[in-house]
Amino acid sequence: MPLDADRFEAEATALREALLDAQFDLADRSSRAVLILLNGADGAGKGQVLNRLHEWLDPRTIATLAYDINDRCDLRRPPAWRFWCDLPERGRIGIMIGSWYHTMLLHRATGRADEETFHARIAETNRIEDMLVAERVTLLKLWLMLGDNETGGSAINTEAPPGSRNNPLVREWAEIDTKKERNRLVRAARELIQKTADCRTPWHTVRADDPLGRDLAVGRHLLDTLQAAVRWQPPRPGVLPFKPHRVSSTKPVLPTLDLTQTLEKDRYEIELADAQARIFAATQSAAFRNRALIVAFEGNDAAGKGGAIRRLRSALNPVHMRVYPVGAPTDEERARPFLWRFWRHVPLRGHTAIYDRSWYGRVLVERVEGFAAPAVWQRAYGEINDFEAQLTRAGYVLHKFWLAIDQDEQLRRFEARKATPHKRFKITEEDWRNRENWELYAAAVEDMIALTSTEAGPWTLVESNSKRFSRVKILRTLADRLEAEL
Repeated sequence: MPLDADRFEAEATALREALLDAQFDLADRSSRAVLILLNGADGAGKGQVLNRLHEWLDPRTIATLAYDINDRCDLRRPPAWRFWCDLPERGRIGIMIGSWYHTMLLHRATGRADEETFHARIAETNRIEDMLVAERVTLLKLWLMLGDNETGGSAINTEAPPGSRNNPLVREWAEIDTKKERNRLVRAARELIQKTADCRTPWHTVRADDPLGRDLAVGRHLLDTLQAAVRWQPPRPGVLPFKPHRVSSTKPVLPTLDLTQTLEKDRYEIELADAQARIFAATQSAAFRNRALIVAFEGNDAAGKGGAIRRLRSALNPVHMRVYPVGAPTDEERARPFLWRFWRHVPLRGHTAIYDRSWYGRVLVERVEGFAAPAVWQRAYGEINDFEAQLTRAGYVLHKFWLAIDQDEQLRRFEARKATPHKRFKITEEDWRNRENWELYAAAVEDMIALTSTEAGPWTLVESNSKRFSRVKILRTLADRLEAEL
């Protein structure tokens, strides 16, 4: 029996007060973010539920995150970019309509994704949601149901009142226009809900036939979620390692590098100019307009990353290129999952992003210096591989360089920087202290290479005792890679 208005008003008043208390507690503690994924049939009342939550909650710490799958601006970056950029910071609430689930289901229903691809995306989604939960994002996944066989909604009647079942405010399934596609969508939705629900990210299905009862049910689920987020306590950090150790079992590769390789100056200038010309031609070609280039530079301190980046940027159109020097995260960045600050700088198609240091700080400096607990940096390898797979699946060319020098060469460069007035900014007390952890960093680098070098995102190890040899190898490698990809 539908809920009558008087009973709804009485229950809603108490619920609203409790929701506000929980919302204020969440903002005060700022230990977790809450992300509501609002899904369901067209006509099930997603727009009405959204408006009801904005009516009940304080608007200062809640935001609507709604997406048009066909937005041409968003299509210029990988599909996940829009979701990552909008992740709420800790202490805030986001309501997402048109989430990653919508795209998965639409592609499955319309035949753009076969069963194998659909299952692969489900597995990837489970890993990403596990990462979000571990990175202090609490997910509330809601599915509004009109009936057992009504996932895509009913025929639209624009003469009906806005927000009614036949004239919904939110229309996500307009492309589902055949009975075959509708049936496929129903089956896919049931399978998706079953395979993407676990104890940390369960689905909550809400009957939408009774609008008032639906709104109360959603409000109660949100109250439970907010209160759980407020009660959450960070785990106690584990014991950090005090000696070099590895988590992978592959044979070390750094000792195999021949750091004595050099290049004569006249040959260097010829080969450098040739590689720069090839890179410029590739990135200005018509084939590159729907692609993008991301280059990540990591390496020992004073290994020559800055010099290599300057030679690379000289080969690129500055209008379509940007260099991102990566340092310690800001307060804004610390309030979100660690990959957020890198996702928001993913370049447009046709553009290039160069990272001077990168997301690998999680498994390098954060691991060695104890800024991340072992459980955190150990799960980061898989999170990084998923991140890079999403980039390359969207057509991005990703290449990663590790610049290696030996300890004697590093000391020589440190002393030179210290003695050169205009290079003093390049040497810090932290650089000197890092030399004491050389073996710890070497172990971390070996694990990084073993666990994150993939066909889509390969590592190139660069012998960098000779700056000329290093720069030519880097640019020639990139030129070869671009020509092969394009």
